[in-house]
Amino acid sequence: MIKVKYGIFSDIHSNLEALCAVLDDMVSQGVTHPICLGDIVGYNASPRECLRLVRELNCPVIKGNHDEMVADLGDARNFNALAGEGIAFSKKRLTNADKAYLSGLPMNLRISNFTVVHSSLDEPTKWNYITTDLEAESSFIYQNTQLCFCGHTHVAKVFAKSNGVRELPKADKLELKKGVRYLVNVGAVGQPRDRDWRASYVTYTPGASLIEYRRLPYDIELTKRRIRGSGLPEPLAVRIGMGA
Repeated sequence: MIKVKYGIFSDIHSNLEALCAVLDDMVSQGVTHPICLGDIVGYNASPRECLRLVRELNCPVIKGNHDEMVADLGDARNFNALAGEGIAFSKKRLTNADKAYLSGLPMNLRISNFTVVHSSLDEPTKWNYITTDLEAESSFIYQNTQLCFCGHTHVAKVFAKSNGVRELPKADKLELKKGVRYLVNVGAVGQPRDRDWRASYVTYTPGASLIEYRRLPYDIELTKRRIRGSGLPEPLAVRIGMGA
């Protein structure tokens, strides 16, 4: 019998080198079922290549807010100037078929015994950020499974709900306990914002009730050269090196 192991990743943001590092690591970790939580495009210089790799996985994919904007479905007023530059760049490099694929992605899914969403189960189309216990509580109201994975903030976090909601201390491994619900932010592949530039994703082994965070170095200098060579703003090259 094949041991089921999920590899759950989010916020690639057109960073080809970081995505390749994650996909290679999934192979080495024995991942059998990859899942993408969205924001494949935006910010960095390789949207077409990243989208192709994700589609080749033939895995569940959730829509992110940058995916929605690149597909011409969203309101750009809440995006800052750098994000807008990345969205415009991705729009120019994707085909109409690529944009149609992005526009057709679901906002959330139930997979086996857990749920996945890009931002929050609380009105996912509004792209709410979950950074505090109170914000997590709003999402837990709509969480009908013990476990939910999300992204969007680019910062890995775990919230637990039993008697109240609390953020758990940062750890590389999490063993799920009966009677406790969990909201797990997997961090970002292509643009972490926790002052650690390395790509972030998680593996989940249901048979062992175990979640493991993975942080991976990649050829970040090549990513920076791609950004600069593409004509994207210099601050985008600087910030990925800072993990900000």
